[in-house]
Amino acid sequence: MKHSTSRALAAAAAGVALLAPTAAGHAAEAAPKAQTKQLVKDVAGKDKRLARLATSTKVTRLADENEQVLVANITEDRADLAELKTAAEAADSTYDAKAVRKDLRSFRVENYVLAANIVKQAEALADEAAADPEAAAAVDAAIDAALALTADSTKADVKAARVHLQTAHEELDAEETTTTPAPTA
Repeated sequence: MKHSTSRALAAAAAGVALLAPTAAGHAAEAAPKAQTKQLVKDVAGKDKRLARLATSTKVTRLADENEQVLVANITEDRADLAELKTAAEAADSTYDAKAVRKDLRSFRVENYVLAANIVKQAEALADEAAADPEAAAAVDAAIDAALALTADSTKADVKAARVHLQTAHEELDAEETTTTPAPTA
């Protein structure tokens, strides 16, 4: 009796050993599919945010030429996302979802919101800056730097655009203080 129980246990252990690689294979196969599904969902979310932003009043209230450049940049980034989504949906065993996820994390839709804000502020200063060449140059530089921003731009790129805008403000403030006569007592 003792001998048959140990044989039954050995047979059961052998059966589990045979099934274990198959179960592990299914689990390993399911994990990349789940990661890929989530990746596709994340890409679609970023694309949806870009689509909304392209038609938002934040962008459409900009000067026409600036709006066109910003919308063109958004359209290019949406095309990149569409390629990424297609590649993720057709993923095979060589597809590196982790690397793509890392790239997707650095894809910042908010850069376009910041760019639109910088352009809006610079446009508001343009008339006042027209009389001061240094301020006008800083306004133009701020607009150019903001319109060069994409979703892949770094925080340093955004900061550079803001610095140009700040320079325009400082130039206008300096001009204002030198042209305003001192009050007499």
